[in-house]
Amino acid sequence: MIKTNLPVDCVLAVTYRCNSRCTMCDIWKLKDTPELELEQYKKLPPTLCDINVSGGEPFLRQDIIELVRMLHKTCPRARIVISTNGYLTDLIKEKMREILKIAPTAGVGISIDGIGEMHDKIRGISGGFNLAIKTVKMLREELGMDNLRLAFTVSKQNIEHLGKVYDLSRELGVQFTMALAQSSEFFFGGKQVEEALDKNILKEQFWYVIKRELKSWQPKRWARAYFTKSLLDFAITGRQALLSRAGIDFFFLDPFGNVYPSVVHNAIMGNIHNKNFEEIWNSPEAEVARAKVREAKQDVWMICTARTAIKNYPIRVGWWILKNKFKA
Repeated sequence: MIKTNLPVDCVLAVTYRCNSRCTMCDIWKLKDTPELELEQYKKLPPTLCDINVSGGEPFLRQDIIELVRMLHKTCPRARIVISTNGYLTDLIKEKMREILKIAPTAGVGISIDGIGEMHDKIRGISGGFNLAIKTVKMLREELGMDNLRLAFTVSKQNIEHLGKVYDLSRELGVQFTMALAQSSEFFFGGKQVEEALDKNILKEQFWYVIKRELKSWQPKRWARAYFTKSLLDFAITGRQALLSRAGIDFFFLDPFGNVYPSVVHNAIMGNIHNKNFEEIWNSPEAEVARAKVREAKQDVWMICTARTAIKNYPIRVGWWILKNKFKA
């Protein structure tokens, strides 16, 4: 058996319960799905450097505080970010006040998919935009958080709002991240996204963000500019800019305990109920899953997959930044 280095990045779907009705995700339609027991999270590898606590809506999990405590203890080097729709302002305030005592650097990403009615249309909740912005301001002003970001998911409906939401993030003094609405056979409630985006609008909106990120003097924002340019290319060509090693550098864990190479590669590597993580990672089932990933040649470009890829190609990324920063 060939041993594979333990991963450094992951997405944890800690619940599939959700109070949104998103057009690009059907998780909210799932009923009576389980939640992985706290004890199972003890099995996660200590090598993790980035953990995205996702859902569903993570703050609907009643033991979210204890869950973060477990993650922080088990993976002490990991940067933890909780992805939320931000609708439960008072509950999020209560939970994050305690979470920050456990993990002071923990972050929160609030989904904003357009300004005002556009966001509400995408997320399917009337008044959702105002609730989400209220939560952002509460976390920043009342809890003093600076590890905050607006998270925009690009779709055919809202592409012309990309620049507006980016400007809103600058106005609020928080970070900005983005993703492309994608299909998955087992995540997003199995939602299939099949829509062609207008290339001219894509380029206009993406380059608006890219240029402004490059004009900053923060290397992290330069890397995000590269990610955004690569996401633009992915949206147009369907090809990822760099080799991202699904099932090697990162993984996805669902509420059933299943470990996948990523949120789009439908190949179960094992179940955390049955084995410890290292046994799963080096099992024959995991090797079969990695082989399926290679054979499928299914490209994917998300923050969770791109982050490690960007780190693995510093010269290529750095050269692109150097050339384009002067142009910006």
